[in-house]
Amino acid sequence: MKGVLIAGTNSGCGKTTITVGLMGLLKKKGYKVAPFKTGPDYIDPMFHAKVLGSSSYNLDSWMLPPENVQYLFNKHSRGNDISIIEGVMGMYDGKGEEGFGSSYELAQTLDLPVVLVVNCKGLYQSVAAIINGYANLKPNANVKGVILNQASKGVFTFLNPFIEKECGVKCIGYLAPDPEIGLESRHLGLVQAEEVEGLDAKVDRLVSTLEETIDVDALLEVATFIEKKVPTFNLDIDLTGLNLGVASDKAFRFYYKDNLELLEELGASLHYFSPLNDGSIPDACDALYIGGGYPEVFAKELSANKSMLQSIKEVADGGMPIFGECGGLMYLTSGINNLENEFHAMTGVFNCTTQMTSGLKRFGYANIMFNGAMGKCHEFHRSELVENDNINYKYAYQLQKSESSKSWKCGLSYKNVLAGYAHIHFYSNLEFFKEIVQLWMQKTI
Repeated sequence: MKGVLIAGTNSGCGKTTITVGLMGLLKKKGYKVAPFKTGPDYIDPMFHAKVLGSSSYNLDSWMLPPENVQYLFNKHSRGNDISIIEGVMGMYDGKGEEGFGSSYELAQTLDLPVVLVVNCKGLYQSVAAIINGYANLKPNANVKGVILNQASKGVFTFLNPFIEKECGVKCIGYLAPDPEIGLESRHLGLVQAEEVEGLDAKVDRLVSTLEETIDVDALLEVATFIEKKVPTFNLDIDLTGLNLGVASDKAFRFYYKDNLELLEELGASLHYFSPLNDGSIPDACDALYIGGGYPEVFAKELSANKSMLQSIKEVADGGMPIFGECGGLMYLTSGINNLENEFHAMTGVFNCTTQMTSGLKRFGYANIMFNGAMGKCHEFHRSELVENDNINYKYAYQLQKSESSKSWKCGLSYKNVLAGYAHIHFYSNLEFFKEIVQLWMQKTI
């Protein structure tokens, strides 16, 4: 079986660009590629999917138990020629001294070989010292290959034998400096794939470049590993008859693909709709799922769609079950106030408002408790809720940082509506998932 984790020395070293390029190159050569992303990131999988035309999946070794990580990896790798996992941050960067959730931990969980991306700008022989540090920090790091970013042909020609001699690591290839193939950034991470101007041309240029500078045979040789076997899941949950409306457009695009597929596997019918463009929720829906995204970026357009706002407010008041995450929470408040003090009305299901902030209010992993079930979640938001003196909701979540005693309340509930800043992977704790299911199946929280 073929599989490899593309790790980086640090954020910004070029691993996303190189991962996307490798996926495109392998596809061009006729290989079927299974794409994955380490950790909770929603943006990078969109780029994978754009290039390959198939879904990319998150593998998070902090939020998910090891057997669930292995199960999902096996499930989505099956039938493909090679699985490629894009790492997160630097290879060893994670939670606590142990680096929980790191690229290293995920590679260990799956017994995957690692290809390290190193940015060579301003470096020469010192690159070997960096590679040796990453390859030898842990005795079982399994760094089998390296790709040099920001390296000219001449630099690579010199460093290739030098690195293989000094480090015992295979040089897979390099990527020369080229401002035409970089991916843009924004305050909450990379721009969504559909928003990158000329993305197809960028990817074509990137793939053509790597076709000349990457040794695909060496990559495939390095990527060999032995698959771990795990038992399949037997969930005692039947969602047959559940017609679930799922908000999906440029403002709401942050869903773990495994969450949506799990719902369908259990019998639910998903009906996608656009809060930006549709006049109301689909008639067939008897429950809603409003995920994360960038509602603050599209606040003016969301606010202008009065009929959709009214549609959601009416069904919420009527008792329809609704589950929201982060951007979904913001959309369910009375409105979003941006940093320029411009207010844009939202659905008003919760009678508080959302205030955008100049810095991150919460960031990272946390434990989450709901109705007695403990799960794990991730938060990343630059906004906070502003309450009035007569709130129409209660708090349903209790969150706590696992490495400290810091805790806080979140998860607003009103009738059968539940929404919080927490992003939740349903495979993190299936008992927690069952509590969400009970909400959708119209059991009052």
